[in-house]
Amino acid sequence: MATISLTRIKAFIHSIRWKITVAYLLIIVVAFCVIGYSLIQLVGEYLFTQRTADDQRIANDLAKNCGDYLVAFDARSLYDTAMDNATTGQTRVLVLDKLCTVQVDSDSRLNGRRFITAEVERVINGADSDYGFYDTGSAVKPWFRAAFNGFSGVNVMTGLYASAIRGPGDELVGVLVYLSGVQEIYESLRDIQLKILIWLIIVAAAVMVVNAMVLRTVTRPIGELNTGISRMSQGDLSARVVVRGNNEFASLAKAFNSMSERLEQLDKSRSQFVSNASHELKTPLSTMKILIETLMYQEPLDPGMAKEFLGDINQEIDRLNRIVSDLLTLVSIDNGMKMNLSELDIGALLQEQVKRLTPLARENGIELDCSAKESVEVDGDTLKLQQVIYNIIDNAIKYTPRGGEVHCTLSRTGKKAVIKVSDTGVGIPESDLPHIFDRFYRVDKARSRETGGTGLGLSIVKQFVLLHGGTIDAASTFGKGTTFTIELPLSGKRQED
Repeated sequence: MATISLTRIKAFIHSIRWKITVAYLLIIVVAFCVIGYSLIQLVGEYLFTQRTADDQRIANDLAKNCGDYLVAFDARSLYDTAMDNATTGQTRVLVLDKLCTVQVDSDSRLNGRRFITAEVERVINGADSDYGFYDTGSAVKPWFRAAFNGFSGVNVMTGLYASAIRGPGDELVGVLVYLSGVQEIYESLRDIQLKILIWLIIVAAAVMVVNAMVLRTVTRPIGELNTGISRMSQGDLSARVVVRGNNEFASLAKAFNSMSERLEQLDKSRSQFVSNASHELKTPLSTMKILIETLMYQEPLDPGMAKEFLGDINQEIDRLNRIVSDLLTLVSIDNGMKMNLSELDIGALLQEQVKRLTPLARENGIELDCSAKESVEVDGDTLKLQQVIYNIIDNAIKYTPRGGEVHCTLSRTGKKAVIKVSDTGVGIPESDLPHIFDRFYRVDKARSRETGGTGLGLSIVKQFVLLHGGTIDAASTFGKGTTFTIELPLSGKRQED
């Protein structure tokens, strides 16, 4: 069980589902980190800028109000002003003289002590105002830390704002220090960070759920195709996949099913072809074997019978040659037979074949005529089209009883040359009509063998017509006759005309 689980885990890690999931998560985490960092920076910068401007303005106003009081050494007024603008646990006011000695402390802890910071020094040295931020927990000197005592929290971030106190003639008489806790800003930023983290988790979970659903939609057809292909590779050509929806995967599934069906049909056709070919070859061989054995064991040998049997053997050999020749032709077609195309007059070709077969028709008491006076040019292989027309007319003569008729016509319909061969013969049953172009298919097997047919003639004819980009069709009424219709595209020049 452990081995199977480990195998499944490895397969999942190497699967496209895992890779897409990891990619989605990385995109989400990176996007949230960038957005969160940028948002916190922007909000923090805005809050600190706004708070700094407000607190610096308060410090400047207090410095202006304390100028006259400090010059007059009015400690009560200074103390009242400081207390009015100080909030317990939030803000604190210190009034320093020019020597940085605390004259007034709203918290009454640093009175009489020196209070020097970088901001205070810069104001003493001529700056109108300055500010800085301090973490009270990191203050080293006890007296400095004592200045921040009373603010909420242990490590409280505090803003220190220093503003020059000027007397008559704009003379520097002291420095006003305004301490303001800004810890709530940091807490707000932490709240934003926490909310961003919560939203990141929520969105990541939602994306995982959606990702699982999407990946199932995407990978399920792929898995089914993979299963179908595996079955086909093991020889099961009946494998099919379920077609879902109307998207690219559905099109792929349809293409796979079509390919699988085609391969199955080809496999069945191949098996049937081998079976039929074996049967067709076995029949004349068996006949020849019987005739030869009869001659071998006949004592004394009758010259007349021997001559008759040898004639039958010669006919069977001719039949074998025709079957092998037709089989080789079909193999050549399946392997991509080369075409020697040239522009030719299909009307002249039709009349030539009718002329060749007229003696055979007269011998069988059949009237054969052709109405192909119009000159119609097609691009085709002369030898192959000769065989097509010859086989169709020859079949019509063979299956038309004495006294019947065979008519051949040629016409132009649109951009196609249309050849029709009609007879008044025995016709073809409706159930057999769809199969007459199948290899080795015979409507009347006994009669076909009597006429020397191999069962491959019409199949070869159809393949030759298809190689020329044409079509062939048959219409028949059993007992009344059959009409074969061949359509071939006109030559390029004739189509332009």
